[in-house]
Amino acid sequence: MKYEVKESKERSGEFLAIAVNEASRNEIFSALFCGPDAKQRAEEYAAWKNSQLEVTGEQLLQR
Repeated sequence: MKYEVKESKERSGEFLAIAVNEASRNEIFSALFCGPDAKQRAEEYAAWKNSQLEVTGEQLLQR
Protein backbone atom coordinates (compact mmCIF):
# COMPACT_ATOMS: atom_id res chain seq x y z
CA MET A 1 0.00 0.00 0.00
CA LYS A 2 1.37 3.39 -0.96
CA TYR A 3 -0.16 6.87 -0.79
CA GLU A 4 -0.27 8.86 -4.02
CA VAL A 5 -1.42 12.43 -4.63
CA LYS A 6 -4.02 13.17 -7.31
CA GLU A 7 -5.97 16.29 -8.16
CA SER A 8 -9.70 16.00 -7.63
CA LYS A 9 -11.62 15.39 -10.85
CA GLU A 10 -14.64 17.24 -9.48
CA ARG A 11 -12.93 20.31 -8.05
CA SER A 12 -9.89 22.00 -9.50
CA GLY A 13 -7.30 22.98 -6.92
CA GLU A 14 -8.26 20.25 -4.43
CA PHE A 15 -5.89 17.32 -3.96
CA LEU A 16 -6.34 13.84 -2.55
CA ALA A 17 -3.77 11.65 -0.87
CA ILE A 18 -5.04 8.16 -1.69
CA ALA A 19 -3.96 4.61 -0.85
CA VAL A 20 -5.61 1.31 -1.78
CA ASN A 21 -5.04 -1.67 0.49
CA GLU A 22 -5.13 -4.51 -2.02
CA ALA A 23 -4.32 -7.06 0.69
CA SER A 24 -7.53 -6.25 2.53
CA ARG A 25 -10.58 -6.18 0.24
CA ASN A 26 -9.29 -3.13 -1.64
CA GLU A 27 -10.03 -0.71 1.19
CA ILE A 28 -9.48 2.90 0.14
CA PHE A 29 -7.89 5.45 2.45
CA SER A 30 -8.01 9.10 1.45
CA ALA A 31 -7.43 12.59 2.78
CA LEU A 32 -8.66 15.72 0.98
CA PHE A 33 -6.65 18.95 0.94
CA CYS A 34 -8.00 22.28 -0.29
CA GLY A 35 -7.10 25.91 0.04
CA PRO A 36 -3.64 27.51 -0.01
CA ASP A 37 -0.80 25.09 -0.78
CA ALA A 38 -3.20 22.13 -1.06
CA LYS A 39 -0.94 20.13 -3.36
CA GLN A 40 2.13 20.70 -1.19
CA ARG A 41 0.25 19.71 1.97
CA ALA A 42 -1.14 16.58 0.27
CA GLU A 43 2.37 15.59 -0.85
CA GLU A 44 3.76 16.12 2.66
CA TYR A 45 0.96 14.01 4.14
CA ALA A 46 1.52 11.22 1.60
CA ALA A 47 5.26 11.20 2.30
CA TRP A 48 4.62 11.05 6.05
CA LYS A 49 2.10 8.20 5.72
CA ASN A 50 4.40 6.29 3.35
CA SER A 51 7.30 6.62 5.79
CA GLN A 52 5.10 5.21 8.56
CA LEU A 53 4.12 2.29 6.35
CA GLU A 54 7.78 1.58 5.57
CA VAL A 55 8.68 1.49 9.28
CA THR A 56 5.76 -0.80 10.05
CA GLY A 57 6.73 -3.11 7.17
CA GLU A 58 10.34 -3.26 8.37
CA GLN A 59 9.19 -4.09 11.90
CA LEU A 60 7.07 -6.97 10.57
CA LEU A 61 10.02 -8.35 8.61
CA GLN A 62 12.18 -8.35 11.73
CA ARG A 63 9.77 -10.62 13.63
